[in-house]
Amino acid sequence: MRYLLLAIPVALLSACAATPQKEGPRAAKTDACVSQSSITGFKALDESRVILYDDIGSKKAYLAEVMGGCFDLSHQSRLSAIDGDGNRQICGYGRDSIAYEQFGRIENCRIMTVELLTDESLAAALEKKTGKPRKVIIE
Repeated sequence: MRYLLLAIPVALLSACAATPQKEGPRAAKTDACVSQSSITGFKALDESRVILYDDIGSKKAYLAEVMGGCFDLSHQSRLSAIDGDGNRQICGYGRDSIAYEQFGRIENCRIMTVELLTDESLAAALEKKTGKPRKVIIE
């Protein structure tokens, strides 16, 4: 009787161990980073992509892709870039995130990738957002 009682949990545990777990899509790490203090603007393209503008000195644009589940990100008028690992850089690795206030609480969206945009890729990203062709020149 004891062996029967032990056999049931062992069978259940072995069945769980044999079940393959589904893995979600993994974002590749990128080497692109932007100084947290130099971010002067943003444009949320959709619920998972935000363009961060670095208008100090080099005037560059970066595309930050965040994890899913960021409700209403594209309609926010204020965003914060959070340096989660304390290196003063917003990168596609570490614990960096984009945060905003939604219905009285702070929503925190983990950054998965950061990509430096060229003039052409910035124009293409903005065109997808609006559906209108745009010419963008970063000076």
